[in-house]
Formats: sequence, C-alpha cells, structure tokens
Amino acid sequence: MILYDIVLLRTFSTVCELGGFTKAARAVNLTQSAVSLHIKRLEEQVGSRLIRRSAHGIELTQCGEVLLSYARRMLELSREAEHRLGLDRLPAIRIGMPEYFDLRALSPLLDRFGAAYPGIRLQIELGIGPDIEALIEAGELELAVVSHEIGEGEGVALFRERRVWVAGSEMALDSKRPVPLAVYPPFCRWRQLALELLDRAGRSWTIVAQSGGTAGILAAVGAGLAVTILPEHHLPATLRPLGAAESLPPLPDFEFVLRRSRQPSPAADRLVERILQSFRFSGAAGPGSGEDYQRAFRSSSSA
Repeated sequence: MILYDIVLLRTFSTVCELGGFTKAARAVNLTQSAVSLHIKRLEEQVGSRLIRRSAHGIELTQCGEVLLSYARRMLELSREAEHRLGLDRLPAIRIGMPEYFDLRALSPLLDRFGAAYPGIRLQIELGIGPDIEALIEAGELELAVVSHEIGEGEGVALFRERRVWVAGSEMALDSKRPVPLAVYPPFCRWRQLALELLDRAGRSWTIVAQSGGTAGILAAVGAGLAVTILPEHHLPATLRPLGAAESLPPLPDFEFVLRRSRQPSPAADRLVERILQSFRFSGAAGPGSGEDYQRAFRSSSSA
C-alpha cells in the first residue's frame, strides 16, 4: 500500500496549477531544485512519470492527470482535517443541563456568545440532575443549570417553575388503583419526591417504568403506561396535567439555578455574566441589580 506524502502532493498540485517549476517554487517557498526533487520523489512513489517538459512548459502524463485529481481531493481533506482538529484545540466551556430544561431559554444567548467569541467552543452535556451535579462537583463542567427545591443548594436562582403530574392525553387514571409511575433512578430527587408525596397522601403506587433519561420517561407516559412529574412549562402536546381530580397530591415549586465550577476560567465568567443579565432583564430571576447577582454568585461559588 502506498502512503502518499501530503507535502509532495501539495508541491505537485502547485506545479500543475501554476504551470511551471519556477512559479511553484515561489508559491511554496522552496528552491526550484527542491521542487524538482519533490516531483522526482513522488514519481518514485507512484512508479511512473507524472510531468513532461515541453516547448510549451509542462505537460501531465496520463498517470499525472489521474494523480492530480486525487491530489486535489486529498489536499482538501487534509485542510478540512486540519481545520476540524484546530477547532477541537480551542478552549471550551462545558455546560451541563437537565434533559427537561427548556434549551430555548438559553439558545439565543449561546448563539450570540458564540458569535462574539469565535475562539471559544461551547459544549452542552445533558443528563439527569444528580449526574450533572456530580460533573460540576468533579470539575468536569464549567457551568451547570440544575433544579433545586426553593432556596436550597448552591448556585444562583435563574427562575422558578411549577411541577405537575402528567399523563398521556388518552390515559384514564383510576383513583382506586395504584398510581403507575415512570420515574428516574432511585438517586433522583424527583423520584423520591413523587413517592414521598404519594405515601403522605395515602395513595398506593407502582413503578412500571424506570429510565436514566427523559426520553424514556416521555415514551412510557406518552404510550399511556404511566404517570410522571415534569416541569409545567412547555409540556409536550401529547401529555396533559393531572391533579386533585385524580386524587394526586399537590407538588411544590422548584427553581433552576446556575452553578459555576471552582476552577478559574475567564471565558466561563463572561458567559456567567451574560446568562445572569439575560434572566434578570427578562424578569425571571426576580428583583435585584446585576451587581447583586454577581455578588451572590461569587459567594455561592466560593462556599
């Protein structure tokens, strides 16, 4: 198997495009003799003549024409790979969010931030709350949006949200039978809350589906197999909220909070400031000045 030297292919392609060794030498910053040596070495790799000199300049052999076509494609792939790998070396801000967080709340802001700072990559990690919390604690994320009970846990509150019991639009819940539940794994606070409240209300329950991701929960609920708890905002059209009419206990509100890693990152600090300002101006985060939010955030991050 022949592995063609990309440097030789670049020299060969330049000679062909400019129509001569002298012009090519200036373009690739080599001497004319070095260009000739590159072509000779490439011909040795191929095992055939590629270029013939003539009174009109240079002419490609049939083998040279075929190789030129491939050389252009290989050089383009080389440039594409160089660009792609270069992007991967850019500094990154890794942001964690629960799967049930409405990304539309942040997507315009992230787009504007990416345009303002093209030298910074943004990576979003989606998962369930405890997993995102573990990643931010381990320093594997610079920022995280997580859900907390009102006033509990670290971070700065972004906005308050209601929890609701939901079921598929065609599902009829029998108040005399155990509530069929679709829940996250046992370490998830939302699962624990659902079971605690049903126990207090004297409602029996059974777990019919468990999933480590929101997609699995939604699939079970949408199929009419189970009931679950979700944020009220932007419920899928295929689901309907439940409540007292189905003898289900009321659910407490919760809040989405922004957490910042303790690892220093000026780029992440700039994004934090924009996120806090965005929610403050939208009125979602409640009253207070930008300085108030920044002081609260610095205090919670250093705790």
